[in-house]
Amino acid sequence: MKNSHRYVRPVATIISMALFARLVQRTGPETVLQNIRQLGWSMVLVILLSGIRHILRAQAWSWCVQTDGARPPALQLLGPRLMGEALNDLTPAGPLIGEPAKIVAVSKWIPAEDAASSVVVENLIYVLGAMLFMLSGIVLALVKLAAFRGLLWIGGGLLICFLVPMALLLWAVDRRTLLLGSMLDYLRRRGLRWSFLDRHSASLRLIESTVYDFFRNRKRTFAAVLTAEIATNFTGVAEAYLILTLTAAHSSVLAAYLVESASRAVQLAFSFVPLGLGVQEGATAATLQAFGYAASEGVSLAIIRKIRSLFWAAVGLCFMAKHSAVLPVGEKSAVEGREISQSAPVLAMSHQKRTDAERYEIRRLAS
Repeated sequence: MKNSHRYVRPVATIISMALFARLVQRTGPETVLQNIRQLGWSMVLVILLSGIRHILRAQAWSWCVQTDGARPPALQLLGPRLMGEALNDLTPAGPLIGEPAKIVAVSKWIPAEDAASSVVVENLIYVLGAMLFMLSGIVLALVKLAAFRGLLWIGGGLLICFLVPMALLLWAVDRRTLLLGSMLDYLRRRGLRWSFLDRHSASLRLIESTVYDFFRNRKRTFAAVLTAEIATNFTGVAEAYLILTLTAAHSSVLAAYLVESASRAVQLAFSFVPLGLGVQEGATAATLQAFGYAASEGVSLAIIRKIRSLFWAAVGLCFMAKHSAVLPVGEKSAVEGREISQSAPVLAMSHQKRTDAERYEIRRLAS
């Protein structure tokens, strides 16, 4: 089974690349290049709009940090965010590499458990905002394209995918139930003992407890983060509208809105496909064709968005190279000595938080 799973992502990547090449061939490479040339220097504006999206998500991430010390500001988290996004976009493993890399990068400023919980909370709220945005797109599409009955199945599927996790999360928060902790206890009772789980069980429970505390006790912050996450989708709408205005014969705010909704759906469903090759182009072309656009205009729009993604991925890789540079031995020892001396109070606070989490678990079991 392990050997079969090992080849799933590489095969999916090859298929997506073949689909991308097929779409470009069918729509005509010359037409796609011509549409990209028409954009001209406006590509800078496209990059800036996507930069606003990264800043908004970095700010949302900053609000999600729960730590006893100073909270890293948004601009300080922008570099680790771009690094994680680069790994998400360029590697078949996607978030399995990109999200842990963000945690590692931020762990030099805050405790690792706080970094992990902030990444989990920010991603959960991002998915919530994306699902709400996609559902609103489905409603608009049903109003505009009532004859397309397939949208009813798509909308119903998205609604179920949204309601089930939300109901589960609300139930867990309301019952103060640590789902991950309960799962670990169940696996242990069944005789399944993994060294990884044994080593990190306390940290995983602490992270989950911190995540629940955020949703239970920081409702205003949750509302602010959700607003920022939803706003990131509208930067994508503005970006799609700008590209359509400059490359297509006509532009439509509704078409740009639905293109962004389709892009979010593809991003969530095919996060393991590097840059969404093929699937993004297919989804964008199909969405625009429903509004009378040519398939080449949809493929061109998706490729232009890949260009700006590659730009920010390059910035993220530069950040990763900067912070992973190897220091000389003497300087490295000095830095490690300073970090150890400075981290003693933080470790003490982290131990206190772990003690509080264990007390919380004892109270939950007793009740």
